[in-house]
Amino acid sequence: MKKLFFILTFLIFSATGIFTVRAEETDVCATLKAEPEIEFTTSYGKLKYDFGYDQQGLTQLGQRYGIVEQGLFASGLAIVGVNWEVSLDTVSRVVNDTDICVVPTSLNVFIGYQDPTIYISNQLLPGTCEYNVVVRHEQTHHQINAAALEYFIPSLRRSVQKIARDIKPYKIDTPSKIDEATNTLTEKYIAEIEPLIRHFKRELMQEQSKLDNQTNYQMENDLCRRFNEQHRRNRQP
Repeated sequence: MKKLFFILTFLIFSATGIFTVRAEETDVCATLKAEPEIEFTTSYGKLKYDFGYDQQGLTQLGQRYGIVEQGLFASGLAIVGVNWEVSLDTVSRVVNDTDICVVPTSLNVFIGYQDPTIYISNQLLPGTCEYNVVVRHEQTHHQINAAALEYFIPSLRRSVQKIARDIKPYKIDTPSKIDEATNTLTEKYIAEIEPLIRHFKRELMQEQSKLDNQTNYQMENDLCRRFNEQHRRNRQP
């Protein structure tokens, strides 16, 4: 919580040996209680499928997004954007002859996904084990996205509620500065919420990495190898 410190100014009069103490003027707006109503909105986006790339094209696309390492090849990708926005409503209150307080009344925080897309190589044949495994793998990535966002929102709500208690109304001296004060307050909220969003993105990438590792890749390859071998034996006369 931000603390208000009073700076004491000492005026010393050497001729009389008397000194006086003058406290800095208190910010009257900081003493007002302001807990805006908080609303959270979200969107998981509408999942799309794209079959317009071959393996080489998907590999290059994945490298541009930083999700395919050099030396690896992609037969499928799951890509999504994380969007977030903050909007704030305020009211102004005249507290004395010189001060007006701009007070937050409602805060809307949006976090959600934009354009979730599963890319499948057009070199894979529908119905084959390889095709089915790649599709399932990429679908699992998007299930992780949805589960992570659902898990994160309650934690974000608690953190934003604390932030709202700490950010105080903003003092201005003329009604013409109301919009400027609202923008300043909004920027304060954004500055406090942004690290929470960065943390969510890091945690999301960490969860996704549990699916994208050599052990899991090998397991998926072995699954199709055993399936194809069994399928060939079944077809033999």
